[in-house]
Amino acid sequence: MLLIRKLILLLFWLWVVIAIASPFSQLEPIKEPEALEEWQIPSRLTALSEADQKKLLQRLAYPKADIPKQPLPDFNAIRDINRKKQAFFDYLRPHVKRENQRLLWLREQLLDIAEKKQKNLRISLEEYAFLYSLYEEFKLDVAETDPQALQELLKRVDILPESLVLMQAANESAWGTSRFAVEGYNFFGQWCFREGCGLIPQNRAEDQFHEVARFDSPAASIRSYFYNLNTFHTYEKLRHIRAEHRADNKPLRGEALAHGLSAYSERGHEYIEEITAMIRFNRRLLEE
Repeated sequence: MLLIRKLILLLFWLWVVIAIASPFSQLEPIKEPEALEEWQIPSRLTALSEADQKKLLQRLAYPKADIPKQPLPDFNAIRDINRKKQAFFDYLRPHVKRENQRLLWLREQLLDIAEKKQKNLRISLEEYAFLYSLYEEFKLDVAETDPQALQELLKRVDILPESLVLMQAANESAWGTSRFAVEGYNFFGQWCFREGCGLIPQNRAEDQFHEVARFDSPAASIRSYFYNLNTFHTYEKLRHIRAEHRADNKPLRGEALAHGLSAYSERGHEYIEEITAMIRFNRRLLEE
């Protein structure tokens, strides 16, 4: 019963801030529970102060301003192969950097909170709001935070190497020339399953209902890709590899994390080999 009361309490005061934070957490606002006095919630905990709301937004937000949307270049018109590749990287790289900057910002704050909990220091109400906002965003069903839940969250709140993101984008979108990239800013072959949510593949079988997702911008496409790899259970191996490298103080490299992508394509290991080969072959351009 005590656990239920704590959960209801959390849902109530998170309701105040989640609606504001929804551009970052992609959540629906949580409705205010009825008859709050039924759980005897102290009035000082029924909502975050205006100052704490502002702090929470600052914690959740991107540390850099949004990148203005640019139309997709006509990559087919660029005849020089290296110039074409460089133009493709230059187009997507700022969005990749922005996603990684936010993840590092979130991770830094999580590590501070984890250290405080390890030292049995007091965690503020606003810090708890931050934690539970991230549990929701990164799809962890946590009723009460503990060291194990925090470690699992840290496995998800982490960067993806630029080399991996850019090479998968190049592979899945034919260097930005595929129909799905041109018509829907979909650089990663991401599917959706609601009628009208995207573009219908021309070779889709009659018994299939998926569409290839359409995005409003390259930023939205990359954000969705990051979200998929950092939350879906099918990419748990990738997150495990990344966590092991963190624990061993090894750099996070695209070739290493690519070994966690066996579920990304029906080609399995062959797909992994293709992505890693592309990273090695294009390393000079990737590092420019």
